[in-house]
Amino acid sequence: MIDLLNRFQSHFSSHILLYHSTFTEVPNDLKEGLHNVTPESLYKQVEWFKKYFDIVEIDEIFSQDNIYGKVAITFDDAYQSVFTEAIPVLKSLNVPCTIFINGVSLSGKAFWRDKIRFLINNSLIDDFLNFNSSFTQLHKITSKNFYKITKSSNINSQEIDTLLDRYLEENKISIDNFCMKDIEYLRKNPLVSYGNHTYNHYVLSSLNKNQQELEIRKNHELLEKLNIKHSKIFSIPFGGDRDLNSTTIELLKKYNYRGFLYSKNAINIKNNRISDLTLPSKERYMVNSDFNSFQKQLFKLGLKGLIKR
Repeated sequence: MIDLLNRFQSHFSSHILLYHSTFTEVPNDLKEGLHNVTPESLYKQVEWFKKYFDIVEIDEIFSQDNIYGKVAITFDDAYQSVFTEAIPVLKSLNVPCTIFINGVSLSGKAFWRDKIRFLINNSLIDDFLNFNSSFTQLHKITSKNFYKITKSSNINSQEIDTLLDRYLEENKISIDNFCMKDIEYLRKNPLVSYGNHTYNHYVLSSLNKNQQELEIRKNHELLEKLNIKHSKIFSIPFGGDRDLNSTTIELLKKYNYRGFLYSKNAINIKNNRISDLTLPSKERYMVNSDFNSFQKQLFKLGLKGLIKR
């Protein structure tokens, strides 16, 4: 019954799927806190959508008048597993996807949210808090709220990343870069396009205007230089209402982006959504990790969407 009702969603909605990593087995340093869908589950989910929806590129969803029945597949953060395990799955199904990259990974530096996960999975939160006691006490960061508050718009993400680096360096701790390590990962593929997810994935609204522009421009220029298929849709890091502001929209317009993506766990039930900040936007949702919970998730999202119509 749930499956039948989920199929019916193609008549009144479009879906933008959000994936992050696709490890067959998640590394120990990332196990807690990482959104991961295995290649096997990815195949089942995408195969289901291919049967009942039209899977298209993300830019097409923004450019078409009627988007009902369409699905776009997106990956944020460009984890290595996306290139080694997810893309082969999508190629076997002959469906397109867009990978939103953080350019800092190409420098060899670990993704700052993976540094956060590393501390959590290695029981180092309290040690980090004590090492940076003045800052953490000022911002009321505790071991209980650590994961959530470190991505708050009220605390400058760049400052947190700097503190993380100082702590790791002082304690002679090295962290693997689990995201793309070099441009060899970004090989041309007609099914794959690449988009801007900022250079460091900081909470944009936590930054001042110059910092925001550097984050957007630096990654924009990197994508242009790489001579790869470049999406004109922008993926907002963390993707909530509080994670961007009017300055963000002003800068996206300056660099000629045609729209941006939220990540607020919702489907799209209207053909055009113009945000209050005057740039087209669409909703995405993080796909549940196994097929049964994925089907239940679709059902709940569909009901929520119908209520909002």
